Amino acid sequence: MSEEVLMEDPQVILDETLDEIPEDVKSMPSMAFGILLFVIAAGAYYYYAFVLNKKKKPTVEIDETMATNTVSLKDINYLASRLGPNSTHMDVLLAVASCPDSIKYGTKHHEAKEKARADRIAQDEEEKVNEKTDIKSTAKDNLFDFDDEGWADEDDMDDESKRKLELEKKAEEQKKKDLEQLNKATGKAKILLEGIDDGVIGQLWVEKTLGSNGAWPPKDLRFLGGEKFDYNGKMVSALEHRGLRRNICMMMGRINSMMLNTHPELLEAGGKQLIDQTYFKGSAEFRQRCAMLLEAALRTAVACRNYELCKTVVQAVSLFKIGCAPPGDVEWFDKMMEKQYKCLPRLEIENQSIECPGENELATGDTLTLGLDVTRIHAEQFTKQKVAMLQKQGIPPQLALQSYREGWWFLVRAERLDGDIDASTLDLKTDGLLGEVSKSDLEKFEKATYSERLQTAWPMIVQNITQKTGRVKIQFLAPVVPGKYRFTVSLNSQDFLGADTEISVEGTVVDGATVIRKPKEEKKIEHEDSVEVKKDK
Repeated sequence: MSEEVLMEDPQVILDETLDEIPEDVKSMPSMAFGILLFVIAAGAYYYYAFVLNKKKKPTVEIDETMATNTVSLKDINYLASRLGPNSTHMDVLLAVASCPDSIKYGTKHHEAKEKARADRIAQDEEEKVNEKTDIKSTAKDNLFDFDDEGWADEDDMDDESKRKLELEKKAEEQKKKDLEQLNKATGKAKILLEGIDDGVIGQLWVEKTLGSNGAWPPKDLRFLGGEKFDYNGKMVSALEHRGLRRNICMMMGRINSMMLNTHPELLEAGGKQLIDQTYFKGSAEFRQRCAMLLEAALRTAVACRNYELCKTVVQAVSLFKIGCAPPGDVEWFDKMMEKQYKCLPRLEIENQSIECPGENELATGDTLTLGLDVTRIHAEQFTKQKVAMLQKQGIPPQLALQSYREGWWFLVRAERLDGDIDASTLDLKTDGLLGEVSKSDLEKFEKATYSERLQTAWPMIVQNITQKTGRVKIQFLAPVVPGKYRFTVSLNSQDFLGADTEISVEGTVVDGATVIRKPKEEKKIEHEDSVEVKKDK
């Protein structure tokens, strides 16, 4: 059966890549027993997190927009106003973190954390009062309570009495453990909070650790540096707004995750379960929201037909997924890939062509097809190393590799070699996504020349890790002005650093009024069947 590269509708697929198991864990003995424990623990977690927790009132009440995992037009307008052709990777990431709904989301989580802290402090105070009351009551009740042994202490007891006392102590300890487990299972266990429980780490630890590595506070907040935000009726800076500060901290933590995730203090706290879940659990939700907003930013760039912004957003996606701060350390990434997979992830492009299928020439009004032979030169090594790692961990490769995703974007531009043409012949798509964006925010995109504008942005999502070759067919409408053109395809990865490349092909577009075309059923440009599968040699 032929393998195939799946082409999907234009969207950013931001599924997390398969998490790798650290070397020290890989080498642990009794892996089968460890897997069994993992399955048991996973089952217990599922029961607690998804069965019992459904019965409890959610800690944070989220509005309908955020609950349905959608992006509001308000956020789209914000992205269009803050981003432009000259935006950097950091501009994109900060825009995502500071969208109106993102700030609202961060603020609600901050308020929920503060409420949890207040409730916890009150609970601790109540327990102290009750403990003092119990001590006084016990002392009063036992004032003239003489046991059969008189005033004898434990050393004076006979063996039978000592045995009974020991059993009573063990029973009391077991009772406490059972109560703790019951509280945990029913959601009544205390939530460990940074600043209240000793050794627990959360947002303050992240900020301190980032600060010790020169990453906090951010040296340059870009467009956020001079902006003010309404917080409890006061206009404050970005870092003074508690909800926005939380978002920025999580964003900085994400793009510095390679440093944070291997930090000894985090590893030790994780082993002892001394993690403030109000922050770290929230960071997982934050990443999911960022994934949606990065996709929205890319769709906005495509609608604005802006090549530079589109490329920057795709690269920002890769930095966000990898956990690497802009502009990205390609040398470090290549070394990591060589060590892990014995190769570098790259696409080799050959036999590029431009045509109008079924016709002898290209003409205005035609739907053109730009064809490329694509070879994933890393396919064999990636498959080999992934399978070996999964087998070593006792995980069935066929099951685990079903979630594999590898995203590439083909960004197409056209330059008229007979002389540039009016950029307005390739209009911005203002009737859909950009329908409510102000004209003043679109002016920066209108200034782009024709050759700087996108003809199309075409995604290739590889879902089969073993797939090595295929022919990609990219469809777009021919330029409306006849002439000789150079069509440039910029290939950008949303998963790997240093893998971007560029190719070009030339073609002459004639006036459609001068050629005869057979009547054709009007068709919408589709993404299905846009890849001819080539049998691997």
